[in-house]
Amino acid sequence: MVLKAGVPLVAGKSGFTQSEFEEIKRLYVEEGRTFSQIAKVIGKGSENSVRNCLAKARVNRASIGEKKLERFKSGQKYGKITLLTRLVKSKKLRYHVVCDCGYEFDVDPYFLTLPNDHKNNVSECPRCRAAK
Repeated sequence: MVLKAGVPLVAGKSGFTQSEFEEIKRLYVEEGRTFSQIAKVIGKGSENSVRNCLAKARVNRASIGEKKLERFKSGQKYGKITLLTRLVKSKKLRYHVVCDCGYEFDVDPYFLTLPNDHKNNVSECPRCRAAK
């Protein structure tokens, strides 16, 4: 492994070029992409080859000084629902949300990300769902 300005060059051995490795690193650290998503974006390699490439270079989100990625942010829309604020006092992750009709309620944001045909999916408030 050759060091260039303190950065290990692992691109050649893993099958990725240096520019591809830099793109992999950027997608992983800055955008928070998964290994399989990165392999699809690059159009080369597999989930394991991307994971191994990052592991050999000792790249992880914590080592770069990144704080934990926030998956949910105020203002995001899911169907008719908009996230307002995160509830701090709740033991579980919950957000105060508002529906397009104006009704406000609290919800676990993971229910918002479920597929549309899932039984626990929340894409509108209870009032709008009952009106259907």
